[in-house]
Amino acid sequence: MGSVSHPAHPRVLQVISHLDMGGAENVAISLAEALHSEFNFSFFGVGGVADNPVGQEMARRLERLAIPVHGGTAMGFKRGGLVQAGVRLNRLIWNTRPEVVHLHTEIPETTFAVASLLGLPGDTRVVRTVHNSEIWPAWQRIGRLVEPRLRRAEVVGVSEACLDGLWEFQAEQRLPPTPEGHTRVIYNGVSTGNSETSRAGLGAADRPVRVLVAGRLEPQKGVDLLPDLLTAASALTTRPVEVTILGRGSLEGMLRQWVQTQTLPWTVTLAAPVANLAEHLGEYDVMLVPSRFEGLCLVAIEALMAGMPVVATRARGLNEIFPPGYPLLCDLEDVPGLARTLADAVQEYDHYAAVVARQRAGIVERFNLAGMARGYRCCYRALLQAARQGGPQG
Repeated sequence: MGSVSHPAHPRVLQVISHLDMGGAENVAISLAEALHSEFNFSFFGVGGVADNPVGQEMARRLERLAIPVHGGTAMGFKRGGLVQAGVRLNRLIWNTRPEVVHLHTEIPETTFAVASLLGLPGDTRVVRTVHNSEIWPAWQRIGRLVEPRLRRAEVVGVSEACLDGLWEFQAEQRLPPTPEGHTRVIYNGVSTGNSETSRAGLGAADRPVRVLVAGRLEPQKGVDLLPDLLTAASALTTRPVEVTILGRGSLEGMLRQWVQTQTLPWTVTLAAPVANLAEHLGEYDVMLVPSRFEGLCLVAIEALMAGMPVVATRARGLNEIFPPGYPLLCDLEDVPGLARTLADAVQEYDHYAAVVARQRAGIVERFNLAGMARGYRCCYRALLQAARQGGPQG
């Protein structure tokens, strides 16, 4: 059943890169679902809605709540798309006059910076959520130009590492640091509705252990390590294993070629992302997350809540998920260590599933959706209260 816009509720415009695979997009939509009875949300997708199952399902989630979605551009940024999206965002803000504009990641931040060059209402309040522990990794020169346009924004980090990454970038670029008083950490929240409290043992020794890798196929995610990692791990255990890699990205071609030519004793499948992956985690046993850096990593949280052992690196941001003493973590780019740990998780699956089951309550307490909603409600309300008192933001 859709929600009805209430004229007395504050207007919040969520600006995201697109409706497509991505943790930031999921956070924005989940936040709107949790708080739609208190705020009038609308969405601006810089790249529109992706024509794939993930994008279409995201659009349906917002449609069910009668939340409008506005598209920015179908053009590439280098072909004029950035200017087009910035102009459209500027017009949307003037036409709808949101009391809060909430920016998620660098593409929306850059688009907002362009929109601000054209002039925006003086009472526009801005929240900026930093979703990664390394910001502007490929756009440092653009970041140096955009950061001053975001100087007055209230900043939320989805982990402590995200705020540290922002301050490090500002220091490297000799930019004024965001004052600590205008920052806060709000951990991403995950619904526990589809989570399992326990997982059955593997049973027969010849039943394959199902290993899942899910996310963008980019160097940040460490997926370029998979050929050597999986080759080494397959030599360390005799248990049959089925590996599923779900994702898209710049390394897809490399991985597809390797999958088609590899001769491992394990079965390896590369497929497109799955909409509502959390609902399908019961189809897998172990998750592998070989990332080099993260903001937090929603899919790893979802896996732990579903009782799945997660083999991961101690990447910044990602390492904030796991409780002290969690046994399946390795150093960054440590292919031999990741291979040994993955083989151990496969061989001793029942033991590690029991470890995760014991730790699940603490993970749910830290990363539940209600906690995230409370954090952003407080953030929005503080900005709105300051606006009523007539003070400038920042």
